[in-house]
Amino acid sequence: MALQLTGSINITTGGLTTDLPGRYSGSLSGSFVGDGSGLTGISGGSSVDDFPYTGSAGISGSLEVEGNVTVVSGSINGDGSGLTEVNPFPFENQADIIGGLKVDGSNEFIYLSSSNGAWSTGGALNTARGSLDSTGTQNAALAFGGTTPTIVACTEAYNGSSWSNQSALSVGASGKRGTGTQNSTVAFGGNAPSPIGINTCTEEYNGNTWSTTTALNEARRDAGAAGTQNAALAFGGWTPSIYRTSTEQYDGNSWTTNSATLNNGARLTGVGSQNSALAFSYYTSLGVVSCTEEYNGTSWSVAGAMNLARCGAGGSGIQNAALAFGGCTFSPSARVSCTEAYNGNTWSASGTLAINRSLIGGTGTQNSALAAGGISPAIRSCTEEYNADACYRKSFYHQQCQTFVNNLTISGSNSTMNIRTLGSTPNPLTAGAIWVSGSAGAGCLYFSPNGTAICKISFA
Repeated sequence: MALQLTGSINITTGGLTTDLPGRYSGSLSGSFVGDGSGLTGISGGSSVDDFPYTGSAGISGSLEVEGNVTVVSGSINGDGSGLTEVNPFPFENQADIIGGLKVDGSNEFIYLSSSNGAWSTGGALNTARGSLDSTGTQNAALAFGGTTPTIVACTEAYNGSSWSNQSALSVGASGKRGTGTQNSTVAFGGNAPSPIGINTCTEEYNGNTWSTTTALNEARRDAGAAGTQNAALAFGGWTPSIYRTSTEQYDGNSWTTNSATLNNGARLTGVGSQNSALAFSYYTSLGVVSCTEEYNGTSWSVAGAMNLARCGAGGSGIQNAALAFGGCTFSPSARVSCTEAYNGNTWSASGTLAINRSLIGGTGTQNSALAAGGISPAIRSCTEEYNADACYRKSFYHQQCQTFVNNLTISGSNSTMNIRTLGSTPNPLTAGAIWVSGSAGAGCLYFSPNGTAICKISFA
């Protein structure tokens, strides 16, 4: 039997037990009949307001809200036919569509593929050069030094699309190596114009100017570099008579000598930090080698060999996630475009550079790298950007089209019709345009009768 209150009851003075004035301390089961407009101060068993509500609630009937409702997570069940001003786009996560997706007009999907990485063209250097070096990231890089073939001191900064000229090095050099960020780089060694030659010079860049600091203990060019401006590592390199194995550590003030690399070598590439570095792409006294070495802050050890022996490659990343690109084999002498990715154990092939070259200014991460300049054998100004998750665009077009019968006629003996194969809809779109879009052997034939509508052609 249900109890129906047709009047009102005062909880404070009525027949219900209370523990505070105006507050009921038991529980009511069943339901209230009415709109509840006179109920105030309703709270849960924990003596706090019911909202924000973190449990679950079943609402049978309708829920009317004045104001905004935000669904943080979870789902709303129903067809949503009464919902207005719902805007889940732009949507940047993963969505599973069960059933059909109907689009009237044009629709574009951007999807990622991490199958093999890809290089794309970036903004060209203002000064074409090889034997340069680069530091920073793909979208905030610094390029300095090099040869045009004249040795230069110029410095350029990259913003992700174009290079701008910055203050020149104190000592211009080719084969000068550096490490750090766009606004905090240390550069050392290199081959400067006579009478300086191969040198020990060290310079620091603060985002505006270069200033000299404590020199290396050993002169070298084309060395390996890793770390930051105040915790840098220099290893390998060469002079005209010596291939270096020595390693030096920089603390922002001075250099100290540490354990030697296992292989002597120059035109090598280094990535990582002062205490966790990777060395690869060597030219040694025995020629080009495929060896890789890892540094733990104290000593060097053998790591997985590269698939292709080369020197003068560009490099990016860290010890356990590195990228090598371009370089020169010397046997036979050839600049290469291949890219390899290192996972801490082995190297695997990835996307190739558009232009074969060596002595590249490389920087960035394994998944987002930058290759600037180089020699192939021409001196290059080109820049390429690498993205492991290459972004692809796919456009789909759908419109309700009128059916046209017997409107396509080819007359004459042995007549042929040449149809364009396009990756997307022609722009501008003209009346009567016919084109094929899609992969070879699997494309579709499209026709625009009026320059606006797009129809897929089928044959009976």
